[in-house]
This record gives sequence, C-alpha cells and structure tokens, in this order.
Amino acid sequence: MMSWFWLCIPLMVVFFCCWAGIPLWHTLTRWDAELKAKHAEVAAAAAVAAPVLTQPAPAAAAAREADRPAYAGV
Repeated sequence: MMSWFWLCIPLMVVFFCCWAGIPLWHTLTRWDAELKAKHAEVAAAAAVAAPVLTQPAPAAAAAREADRPAYAGV
C-alpha cells in the first residue's frame, strides 16, 4: 500500500510545477504587455487619417461582370 503512495509523488510534483510554473512563466515573459498597449494607444491617437483614393473599374471589366448571373440585378 505504501508503494502506491510513493509512486504518486512524482506525478504530484509534475502537476504542482505546472500549476505554479505556467502562470509564473506568463507573468515573466509578458511583463511589459500593459506598457506596449499604452504605446499602441498613444500611437493610434497621434496617427492622422489619410484619404484613400481608388481607381474606378475599367469599362471592359464592368461589362464582363454584368454578364454574370450574380451581377444581373446590379
């Protein structure tokens, strides 16, 4: 009976290391996430919206698309 107890000890150690280690690893590797988010927020606020210009579709392409059933009612 006692041998089953000692066989469970390594399994308990693995689970405890995962339980404590994974959150600690996340904390240590992402310690500057809030700072990066703040920098992104400031950069987005400072960005100036630029007008977007698009080219009109050529007449040949529009005629080709009008022949298709999906564009029949358009």
